[in-house]
Amino acid sequence: MDAILPKIKADLTSRPLISLLIVLTIIAASTLLTLALATLLHLNAPYDKTFADLNGAHLWLYFKRERIRARDIERIEALPGVTASTGLQYSIQSRVRIGDTRVLSSLRVLPVEIQPAVNQLLIQQGRYLSNRQAEIVANEDFGYFYHLAVGDTVGITGADGKEVNLLVAGLAYNPMWDTYRSVQPPYLYLSEETLRELFPDEADWEWSIGLRLANPEAVAETLAQVKALLRPNTLDKHTDWRDVRTSAIFEMQLNFVFLAAFSLFAIGATVLVVASSISSVVLAQFKQIGLLKAIGFTQNQILLLYLGQYLALSLLGSLIGLVLGILLSPLAVDNIAASLNTRQSSSDALVAALVLLIVPGVVTLTTLNAARQGANANIIKAIAVGAEAPRRRSFWGVNLAARLNLPLIFILGLDEIFAKPWRSGLTGLNLTLGVVGIVFGLTLNETLTAYQTNPALLGIIYDAVVTRDETSHSQTQHLLETAPGVEAFYGQHLVDAKTLSGQTFQIRAVEGELAAFPFKVTGGRFFQPDTHEAIAGQGLLDWLGLQVGDELTVVLDKADSRPVTWQIVGQYAETSNAGQMMMVSLPIVARSLKPLKPTEYYLKLSTGADIGQLKQMLQPGRQPDLTLTLVEQAIPWTIFYLQLAIFALAAVLIGMAMVNVFNTALLAVQEKLRTVGVLKTVGMTPGQVVAMVNTTAGILGLAAVILGIPLGWVFTQGMLNVVAGNFGFGQVEVTLNLFYILLLIPLMVGVSIAGSFIPARQAAAAPIVKVLRRE
Repeated sequence: MDAILPKIKADLTSRPLISLLIVLTIIAASTLLTLALATLLHLNAPYDKTFADLNGAHLWLYFKRERIRARDIERIEALPGVTASTGLQYSIQSRVRIGDTRVLSSLRVLPVEIQPAVNQLLIQQGRYLSNRQAEIVANEDFGYFYHLAVGDTVGITGADGKEVNLLVAGLAYNPMWDTYRSVQPPYLYLSEETLRELFPDEADWEWSIGLRLANPEAVAETLAQVKALLRPNTLDKHTDWRDVRTSAIFEMQLNFVFLAAFSLFAIGATVLVVASSISSVVLAQFKQIGLLKAIGFTQNQILLLYLGQYLALSLLGSLIGLVLGILLSPLAVDNIAASLNTRQSSSDALVAALVLLIVPGVVTLTTLNAARQGANANIIKAIAVGAEAPRRRSFWGVNLAARLNLPLIFILGLDEIFAKPWRSGLTGLNLTLGVVGIVFGLTLNETLTAYQTNPALLGIIYDAVVTRDETSHSQTQHLLETAPGVEAFYGQHLVDAKTLSGQTFQIRAVEGELAAFPFKVTGGRFFQPDTHEAIAGQGLLDWLGLQVGDELTVVLDKADSRPVTWQIVGQYAETSNAGQMMMVSLPIVARSLKPLKPTEYYLKLSTGADIGQLKQMLQPGRQPDLTLTLVEQAIPWTIFYLQLAIFALAAVLIGMAMVNVFNTALLAVQEKLRTVGVLKTVGMTPGQVVAMVNTTAGILGLAAVILGIPLGWVFTQGMLNVVAGNFGFGQVEVTLNLFYILLLIPLMVGVSIAGSFIPARQAAAAPIVKVLRRE
């Protein structure tokens, strides 16, 4: 070992540039792997930590006011397995005014000054409720969707028809509020005194309660016990904390999919760089290996010599990459953690252990084969002839280029590729990974642009939505039929449904001018109105194990309604509730749930429609019942943030490819210095030497483009369909501009040539006499 360590140090310091570039490649791979692992291990951590800190309720129960009694609440709180409760919660749904927009909200009572013991709020901006004045704390979604800020006022119309403006004291996160598989308007929190002033009749107040369970996974069992205690149809709906968590981690799952893919790419690129380098180093040092064995080095010592070199480089690169990854992990891990103002739970030790095991392990395994070749070298042969065996036959492409009288520089550059086909192949694969990364980024950009330009691809086939509360359906329908700029509309009522095996989801019951809207049906066909036909989201089909043509029997809205069976005739693009929804004809649903009328109306507006005039017609007074909401950005902003990140990751792959080209060119030049010297002796100019080396790199870059573009296209389609399947959306229509594909050819050839330029200049500048004398 005393002889091995100095030799390892001497070999690494004798080629500092190559060692540095290998370390940089390992750093990039380790950083991406750290980000992917941190994201995977922290998928649930931000929500779980926040939920625990806020002492969140595991089960929230909403009751039908006319059937629930105070004694029922006490019996529920006394159930075995219930460790604590929020106590009886009062609320009422009402439309509120934020600026000139009317929004349906749930006004919920909370104690002032001190937060409740169970299911506290996380105050993100401002402060909690005080008893100094009538004020509210708003759900954080009001800030995101309606730009509500601390210090603004919200107009609430009381039971007497008068509007009262309340100051916004803070914006808060509720660990049990979500719209996944349910309809919950965003919450406004206020004191009981304020609610009583606005709506003095307690008979109008809704009742609910949140429960902490001894076993957080026993939600279904507790729910069954609650139903057994209550009279039929007393429980209106419930929220399971696990559904809220599932919704919260959706975006982080998206991050993990892309980071995992690119970290695998980066590790693959590292393998290619290391494999190319170690094979070249061993071949170049075959005579030296023979001499080392002649003076007493054993096979195991030779093996440890080369494994030790690359293990040292991999440990150094892994440690630096690990630190960078941990520092950058909040950017990748936390859409949800950032929104919750939380830090990561400490599982950095596990991430560190995995990174320091995986990356050096992969590098060591990559090094092993070439190191074994050196260790098994015959001493006499190694000292006499080295590792080079004479090539009996040249590549047919070189012969063809010669017969076609192509330039000598091109022929020599082409010949160099096939002189070392293994190393050239590894470099070409590394460049191909870079092309795949670029194609992925460009395709994602073009696809997102197409979906943003045409929201119908996302299933958003309307321009605006009108919601009603107390205005009758017939009156709303008449207004929309005569409203200026409204070309067509259809009505919808969301209905809760439960399968016979107990899964709950929501159904879109629709009627109206459906033919005027380009519903995106990706499989089968649209349903016929007034029939028991349905179309379903991909998420629902996957969840229930169904396919187009199957029948589905459900119980609608309440337990005592008769089961209704629909035949699924098509699959449509559904962006809500992870695609776990179904669309049916409203008149058929109304036969089971009378009276059932639309509460939402989806509008198709004419080009240049006067939105102000339309809003004035639908909302003439200060307390309008109808609310008009325009469809704005269809794609979440986090997707565009991810898009930038993907371009950055693609740039990392390109950088790693350039490192491999540089290493390949440098090693090739070092091995062929004598040949270069001879060529310069017979008249080759320095410019021709540079052109010869660059030709080799350029051909590899061209081959990488030809191979990488179709691979990148297939990879992108597969990745986006995996992501879309995760969200229950269905198949994605992937697009890529042909102009970008054409630009990739000179770009990758240029990148490859740029990577080989410095070694080519070194070869061109090498003095002929010194080269020949040294060789």
